[in-house]
Amino acid sequence: MTPERSAAPWATTARDLYLVAMAVFVVTILIGILNGADVVEFDRNAILTHVHSGTVGWLTLTIVASTFLLFRAADRRLMLALAVLVPVYVLAFYTGNFAFRAIGGTALLAGIVWLLYWAWTTYLSSDRTLPRLAVVLGLTSFGYGAVVGVLMQVALALEISILPGDAVGAHASAMTFGYLVLTAMGIIEWQILGTRGLPGLGLVQVGALFLGGLIISVALLAGVEQIGGMLYLLTQLVAVVIFVIRVWPRALGRSWTDADPARHFGAASLWAVAALVLFMYIVFTFITAEDPENALPFNILIASDHAVYIGVITNTVVGLLSLLFMRGRAAAWVTQVIFWGVNLGLAVFVVGLIVDTAEIKRIGAPVMGVTLLLALGLLASRLWSTSPDTTELEAT
Repeated sequence: MTPERSAAPWATTARDLYLVAMAVFVVTILIGILNGADVVEFDRNAILTHVHSGTVGWLTLTIVASTFLLFRAADRRLMLALAVLVPVYVLAFYTGNFAFRAIGGTALLAGIVWLLYWAWTTYLSSDRTLPRLAVVLGLTSFGYGAVVGVLMQVALALEISILPGDAVGAHASAMTFGYLVLTAMGIIEWQILGTRGLPGLGLVQVGALFLGGLIISVALLAGVEQIGGMLYLLTQLVAVVIFVIRVWPRALGRSWTDADPARHFGAASLWAVAALVLFMYIVFTFITAEDPENALPFNILIASDHAVYIGVITNTVVGLLSLLFMRGRAAAWVTQVIFWGVNLGLAVFVVGLIVDTAEIKRIGAPVMGVTLLLALGLLASRLWSTSPDTTELEAT
């Protein structure tokens, strides 16, 4: 029996999008391994390809696929559009052609508007739960972050100035913490707590994350970084404390040695807090420094980004896919290697970035990257040949 005949249409659509995301992620990993180990010195175009194949390719496509699972609904035409538009946009960065980037970005932005329309109409017409609200608000942050990013590419192509202030910072902050962490927390909440309805404390947590991401982006564009930064720190502190109180007891109160896919969600909850704390430190340093531009700790910024990209989102996606396709179908030692290789490799890499020591980074990057390739290969083979068990999607 083929997966298409035995699985729900929304699950099949999600599976197909995960496969596209995995193909794009291979590009991210290979550049990351070679760059992190200082084997190859890449130019700016290759580094931007690494960043966008990871953020827009792997992270966004897997978040959209996970949204299909969360809502138990999907639009296959939307999936096919994103499956084409995203790789084309990533290719545009590799070419270094500003016109190609502007055209590809504009086309992708149309797809993002379609995604937001689908997400909000589906949310409003279905059970309105806190996990679903978090994901929809996260995608909304992705939408306004994408507008800033595309306008930046159009400005480069036309050699004009469109956006005021720090457009790069506004774009990056929207795409990472206003978007990725918020959507990931929604999926973690779904899997760890199985939250139904809209509990008040949870609404404060989600609202603070969304509002903080919007504030910091607007503040960077408007040139009022100090005021925006202080408000951002307040909102994120509130969100972190509430998340720890609500989610950590359940997320961390399980065995970390058993080959259980659910521990990936526990690890993601740890990395979410670590990433936010690191970024809050960056914002605090930036708004209190006499010379903010020269005081910005780029090594810690990169550490924070990777904590989100791999620690939060990738852990969450591997956990979901393991529940769907691998529970009881893979040797325990394989799942142990994947879990510990990714998380310990990332931890070493992040420490190397924080202390700015190349030798430590050269250990963490290959371990993390090779383990991710192993995980992708195993998961892709399962996705290709196995029907997803959607009964495993209930809270664990």
